[in-house]
Amino acid sequence: MAGVGVAVIETPRFKSALERHSTRLLVRVFTPAEIEYGLRKKSGEHNFAARFAAKCAGRNLLRGVFREGVSLRDLEVVRRRSGEPTLVLRGPGAAELEARRLVFRLSLTHDADFAMASVFLESAGA
Repeated sequence: MAGVGVAVIETPRFKSALERHSTRLLVRVFTPAEIEYGLRKKSGEHNFAARFAAKCAGRNLLRGVFREGVSLRDLEVVRRRSGEPTLVLRGPGAAELEARRLVFRLSLTHDADFAMASVFLESAGA
């Protein structure tokens, strides 16, 4: 294992930020696919908060891997065919992560008050 990142987001606080800065916040932080997914959900703010937690945990984790920072939009939460969420790095750092044979594992959870993400970075051969 190359590292672990964890982030917890207060869901009501994130919902308030969405209400104040809706479109600007969504476009600045999330990919079009993530926005579409969250807007389809009945309680989309919970899904957005969990994805935001995943991006924050992933970005903090990658600080130990890359000298230059990673944008929140360069990290995308996607669902595998099995429905399991995973984190994908897009942009300039993606090739380096692949060359190092590092992959993400992701666990998301949320309720009325908190959203949490645990991100693991591990060798693809593990």
